Amino acid sequence: MAFTLLSACFTTLSPSAAAEEGIGELLDKEQIGGDLEQLQENLDALKARKIRINEAEPDALRELPWLNSGDISSLVEARRKKGAFVSLKELGDIIGKEKTARIAPYITFAKKTRLPSPEKTKPLTGSFSSRVLWDTTPRDGLSDGRYPGDHFKLYNRLQLDYGNFQASLVHDKDIGEPDVADFVSLSISASDIGIVQQAVLGNYRLNFGQGLLVGQSRFMSKGSEPSNSVRIGSKRLSPFASSSEYGFFQGAAATLDLKPLEVTAFWSANLVDARNTTGKITSFDEAGYHRTMRERTRKDNVTETLYGASVRYRFASGAVAGTAGASWLRYDYGEPLEVLGSVDGSSSLGGLECDLSIGRLGFFGEAAWSEKPNGSVSWIAGLDYQVLPKVNLLFAVRDYDPGYYSPFAGAFAERGDNASNEKGCYIGIEGTVGSTVSMGAYVDWFRFPKLDPDPKVYAYPSSGYDTRFFLAWKQSSMVTWNLQVQHKEKEDVLKQCPGGAGSCSSSEKKYAPLPMVTDRFRLDCDIDVSRRVHLRTRGEVKRVVEDFLAGDETYYGWLLYQQANFRTGRFGLKGRFTLFHTDDYDAAIYTYEDDLPLVFNSTAFSGRGKALFLVASWDVSKNMKLAGKFETTWYDDRDVYSSDDDERDTSAPGSFHLGCSLRF
Repeated sequence: MAFTLLSACFTTLSPSAAAEEGIGELLDKEQIGGDLEQLQENLDALKARKIRINEAEPDALRELPWLNSGDISSLVEARRKKGAFVSLKELGDIIGKEKTARIAPYITFAKKTRLPSPEKTKPLTGSFSSRVLWDTTPRDGLSDGRYPGDHFKLYNRLQLDYGNFQASLVHDKDIGEPDVADFVSLSISASDIGIVQQAVLGNYRLNFGQGLLVGQSRFMSKGSEPSNSVRIGSKRLSPFASSSEYGFFQGAAATLDLKPLEVTAFWSANLVDARNTTGKITSFDEAGYHRTMRERTRKDNVTETLYGASVRYRFASGAVAGTAGASWLRYDYGEPLEVLGSVDGSSSLGGLECDLSIGRLGFFGEAAWSEKPNGSVSWIAGLDYQVLPKVNLLFAVRDYDPGYYSPFAGAFAERGDNASNEKGCYIGIEGTVGSTVSMGAYVDWFRFPKLDPDPKVYAYPSSGYDTRFFLAWKQSSMVTWNLQVQHKEKEDVLKQCPGGAGSCSSSEKKYAPLPMVTDRFRLDCDIDVSRRVHLRTRGEVKRVVEDFLAGDETYYGWLLYQQANFRTGRFGLKGRFTLFHTDDYDAAIYTYEDDLPLVFNSTAFSGRGKALFLVASWDVSKNMKLAGKFETTWYDDRDVYSSDDDERDTSAPGSFHLGCSLRF
């Protein structure tokens, strides 16, 4: 029998415990497309400054990743007809008990008070998190001196809250980096002070519309809840408190609430890593590694400057409510960008956005324009409709011009996220049947006007589609089954021999489309044995068919794991044992792994072997938590792991993780 833990009963989990489990469940069901550490930071910020459920606008409710458009529409409609909510039970009757348990730590029923009395002012609070990681077998780059640093990865984060003010300081150093302070991030912010909705000094992120112009906090793509996948659900301005070394601005920004207008203005001068040895910027290095001499020469070698503003107008009349806005920005890198034609290093971007709801029907869209390289426009528009209570339908169309370019885009897309070179049509539906069955499905048809934008490679069109089906059945209060099925057809481009492998020299090879068909089947079963013990088993199989010029090649992969979670008092222990077998890396199977707080790990299993991880935690006190993790993989098909400077002379690579969290 298969056992798994992905969900818990509302009656047996406290709201905080349900939220913690819900984050893992969310990440396990979704296709991840962003900085998950920042997602956790955003949720932690909501715990400190909870969403006022009786006053929040729909865009504020979208910050809760468990709520779909139908949930939000139902909450707003119930609030309009029946008045303010006063209990979690009322919310549970509308969106379900489990979702209510997930969002409970982040909401409040209290009303906003503009001028709190001095005695009610919050005291200084804060948190400090620290962790260290090291490999069980050193990497070759450390052994031969190509990595001049040590074999530890270090992370520290300090966060302070005082009333409406917050400060975050993050430090991070990767294995092999010689500078112990390789990355340091600081942001100081204020919120809800008069007309100042949010103000940030230091590092911050922006999100406008659907992310075509700027979308630095798109975390999910193509998951089990279509409305969460397509529509961006993050604040327009938020402090940056992640260890990710790319995808943020550095300077000052503020959002002013000038009812009915909302105005956001921003300025940034940020140092970024770029590849520019040819006198032009060919690409940006987003990995954030500064170990080898080449990587260190790219560190902060280009200054990215930008400034701009966004204005949004809010309106509401009865069942009709929404927003309409416009944004503009100008950026400059000081050096020519290859994507802009190797002549210009600066450009302007502009965009229009709207979000309208009429009862159970919602409309959203954005159109964005880039001045360079050739004044192109990209756009996306969609409709979501609550067909029945707890049944939501979403339809979206996108048209991203090959000539459009925004370095800051985070658009919904099949390939890439820069809102360029893609057309598509997406239909998704999700819903629940009674209190025991929930289902979801989507079909996404896409077309690339140029399979590869480089005319020397393959600048011809290509099309494909992706479809997934989700089913969750709560068999009893203890057992839940989860099923996912996917079929995808898509082309890549590859240099091939017309007559087959080995039939020509490297100079005779030519670029040609490589059609690929992918089929996946995953089945989970969740069992809550007791309040203390949870078991999880997953089985997944995958088939990939690649149509080379010389004929089809088929690769298979399968994975099976058993996980057990145990919690008693202040102690917690999680363990997972995995068996896997894949014919090729293209058949690799990805799984989300539990890790230390603020660490999110999606592992690709490729080859043949078995793996183990153990995560232990100890709540030393109410405000102090220690955690540790050990993980290792035993490969049956290789003698060394990885390659180049990261190669490890072992068939069983592993790592240790230790962490500490303090609250005060």
